[in-house]
Order: sequence, then structure tokens, then C-alpha cells
Amino acid sequence: MQGIVILTSDERGYRVGNVVETRGINYPPVAPNTTYIIHGVKVTEKEIKRWTDVVSYRMVFVIDKLPKLSKKIKEEIIVDKSLKAGSTGFKREVDMMFRWDNRTRVFTEISKNPIPIPLALSFLRKNRVEEIELWRLLSQTKFTLPAMYTEALLAYGVRPRRGMWQWPSKSVKHESPPDGFRESDKYWRNIIALDTETRNTLRTSNESLPKSVKKTQERVLKWV
Repeated sequence: MQGIVILTSDERGYRVGNVVETRGINYPPVAPNTTYIIHGVKVTEKEIKRWTDVVSYRMVFVIDKLPKLSKKIKEEIIVDKSLKAGSTGFKREVDMMFRWDNRTRVFTEISKNPIPIPLALSFLRKNRVEEIELWRLLSQTKFTLPAMYTEALLAYGVRPRRGMWQWPSKSVKHESPPDGFRESDKYWRNIIALDTETRNTLRTSNESLPKSVKKTQERVLKWV
């Protein structure tokens, strides 16, 4: 039976039954009745297509923002409600996490409407990067213990301040290498920029070209 790929910003609802949770894809998602929860992977449509026919049960990618996806691929996967447009967001929860003095009330409110852990961490990186002890404690809880321990740290470990907090910066848009190059290849842009034959090959074999490559075929000069 074919499994399903799931995109979410809040993985807590998927920690049911047999679960393998990792940072990066360390194991093929082929074990029966096992949910693979993946953190720290840049998810693109190309990456999703790699796994839709491989996953045996559930493969859950934890991300901050829904990537651009075609209608076809959206019909083959599940996009969790935590990523869908039109949600009210967590501005109130973030505000209380950073500014409220009554930390017991903060914990109660966050428990009622939990902030997705990746989202909360992105706000912390922007506003509390200097609190080393807090980050040390988070590193021991966020991927290993139940979410309630991380929620407790967000409530009792963050020191409230009166000033306004800042929104996280948008991440730089990731451009995946075209077919024929590995995702880990650091020099694929250089190869394309310097080799005419490679550019011509891309023009004939790829539906979408990298931004730096024009659509017109180039003449190749060779030594006689």
C-alpha cells in the first residue's frame, strides 16, 4: 500500500504509533506503519516527487512556509491546516511569550493554542538569540521530548520585555539545481555559466530553465 507525504508546521499531531523523527532524511521511509517526521529539509516540488512513490506509510516534512506547488502535486499529498492560507496566525501567542509578566498564564494560553515549534523558534532566533541557557535547554527538548516540555520553556524560559518584538526575516529563496545535477552540488551554477554544451543540453531536456540561462540555443565552437 502506497503511503502519503504530509507538509506541516506543527508535527505534534503526527507523533502517534511508531515514529522516527530526525533532522534531515537519515532513513528511507519504507518501514510499514511508521511515521517519519523530518526537520531541517528545504522542501520543493522536486523533493516531494522523490518520495511520493517510495513512502510506505507517512512522511511528514516540518516547514515554516508552504512552498510553491503545482495543482497536480497538491492532489497527491496532504497540506496540514497549520500551513493553509487564511489562518488567524499566532500573533497574540507570540506577543504574550515575549511581553507578558504572568508566565503561568502564558503557559496556560500557549497550551490552549500551541504555537508550532518551528515558528516559535524562528521568532526566538530573531528576538532572543543571546539567551544561551534557553537555547541549550531547547536543544535537549525540541526533537526528543513531548511538545509540552518545549511549550514550558517558551513560557518560563523566555524573559519578558516591555519593548516590541520583531518578525523573522524572510528566508532567501532557494533555487534547486536542474535535472542532471545533485542537490548537494555546490558548483552547478558555475558549470552552467562556463560550459556552452551544458546550457544547450538543459535547453533541450528541461521544462524550466535556471534564471541565468536564456532559451535560445548557442553555437558551440570546437577545435578542428
